[in-house]
Amino acid sequence: MKSVLTNLFYFVIFAIVFSALTGCTGSSAVTNTAGSAAPETNARKTSGGSNQSTYPPLATSIADADMEFAGGKTEKLSQRKGNVVLVNFWAIWCGPCRAEMPHLVELQEKYRDKGFQIIGLNVGMDQEGTPETFEAMKSFGEKMKLNYELARSPQEMTNQVYRVANMNGIPISLLIDRDGHLRAVLRGGGQATIDQLKKSVDRAMAE
Repeated sequence: MKSVLTNLFYFVIFAIVFSALTGCTGSSAVTNTAGSAAPETNARKTSGGSNQSTYPPLATSIADADMEFAGGKTEKLSQRKGNVVLVNFWAIWCGPCRAEMPHLVELQEKYRDKGFQIIGLNVGMDQEGTPETFEAMKSFGEKMKLNYELARSPQEMTNQVYRVANMNGIPISLLIDRDGHLRAVLRGGGQATIDQLKKSVDRAMAE
């Protein structure tokens, strides 16, 4: 009996650690794709038959959603056209979100003066369904030494992103190029996702 309990204990510990390294789910979200790095969206040849490739435009329901910034300011992703934008969906309570943040800080610093912008869109809620406050976000950002913008995602935008990513959990990152086209969807945490994120950003910034 003791050996059974010991084995059960180690299994629970392993499950908790694995979850912390991959992805988080919200109070009503379940995912079976956490920790996976989705490849860049498929390129399509232009109608002229050239080798030039295009990427699908970001869905209007996401591009024109009102992101909520501190002080009551709202802004749409479509207003950022002309820049390469990485939108990272996160929450204060999400361990894998925190783990990838130093890499986001590194990318923002690397490309800050070259038209690259990171927006951390918070989707966190407590068990009562109350969104994490801007004050808490600001305090967390200062603690983590974040050098990019923080805002809050409206629920409909979050739902649309979950559909695009085929994952109801966080972290999720969308990479949008200067033309407003979706270049990559990065799902969950872990080194594979972080490596793919960096490669995708480097590629978009080199164009």
